Amino acid sequence: MNPLRCYSFAGSRIACRAFTLVELMIALTIGLILLGGLINVYVNSSRVHAELIKASEHTGNGGMAIWTISRNAFQAGYFGEFYLLPDPGGSLPDPCAMTVPELYAAMAFPLQGYDAPAASPLACLNNSDFVSGTDILVIRYADGTALAPTDAPIANEVYLQGIVNAAEVQIGAGGSPVGTTRKADGESAGIFKKDGVTAADIRKLRVHIYFVAPCSVPRDGGDSCTGADDDGGAPVPTLKLLELTAVGGVTAWRLVSLIEGVQNLQIDYGIDNLPATRNPVTDQFGDGAPDIYVRSPATADWPNVVSLKVHLIARATQPTPGYTDVKTYDMGFAGPSGAFNDAFKRHLFASVIRVNNVSGRREIPQ
Repeated sequence: MNPLRCYSFAGSRIACRAFTLVELMIALTIGLILLGGLINVYVNSSRVHAELIKASEHTGNGGMAIWTISRNAFQAGYFGEFYLLPDPGGSLPDPCAMTVPELYAAMAFPLQGYDAPAASPLACLNNSDFVSGTDILVIRYADGTALAPTDAPIANEVYLQGIVNAAEVQIGAGGSPVGTTRKADGESAGIFKKDGVTAADIRKLRVHIYFVAPCSVPRDGGDSCTGADDDGGAPVPTLKLLELTAVGGVTAWRLVSLIEGVQNLQIDYGIDNLPATRNPVTDQFGDGAPDIYVRSPATADWPNVVSLKVHLIARATQPTPGYTDVKTYDMGFAGPSGAFNDAFKRHLFASVIRVNNVSGRREIPQ
């Protein structure tokens, strides 16, 4: 660009001069204003984009948490062909139990829960991994797909072999084919089909324990949360799962981190206790529909849980500058939660979940 400006008079060039200091300052000022406007547009766009990502993250995480629990609750109480479950007895089973007799007896309770304990009530769940005042949900079921006759059971995995009125919990020994004369522990088949020759189907027996942990990734890279230094110094509450499986060839509880940002979990349980007499067709009490919802069912009512009202709060993993969460969140019978008065955005999720395999057994044919 030529900084000189020349003027002519009557076709003749008479003078040339440069821009004045005032003109340069005016041009620079206008340029800076335009540049500042562009920067402001860019910053605002970036901020809005970041907030959209945060919003989609925590709302997506909350929806995924509800879906995960719902899908698993649909499976609760499915034990293959086994229909006549064990007598529930007078006490709740230990969800952390791993012996064959205890696992068999626990099938009488497809669902089991703990109502907002102040500390972990379970031996298999460290107190440092549990958010005080949140609910714990235990779900028991068997896989929908049975082992093929040529499948070899996995060492120390827990299996269920059953027919309508009989079942066995079995611990896999590994290397032994499952077929007409073998079962998961490698011995003679314990449960046969009607022909008395063919071994009953064998399925993986699942026990899942859902809970809210105060962190996602512990500082030391291990399984248990340690404190304020977890998650890079900003602990993120997380929905986690304990599942009974074989770990390193040993029957054990494996801790699985599921969904970040789940801060609170509260569950109300739908109890089916009417009609109170056993139906001769279904051989069950009730009719498959909930008659009352409670926060903490009595021991005798846990086998009668046919639906869940799940309430959970999903929180953003990063704070929003200038934002203060002054809202309260309705957590069902547990009452309101909040206000939190911090810079994290939250969303409340609630869903009614039918426990199909329990309620379906009780439906009275018309």
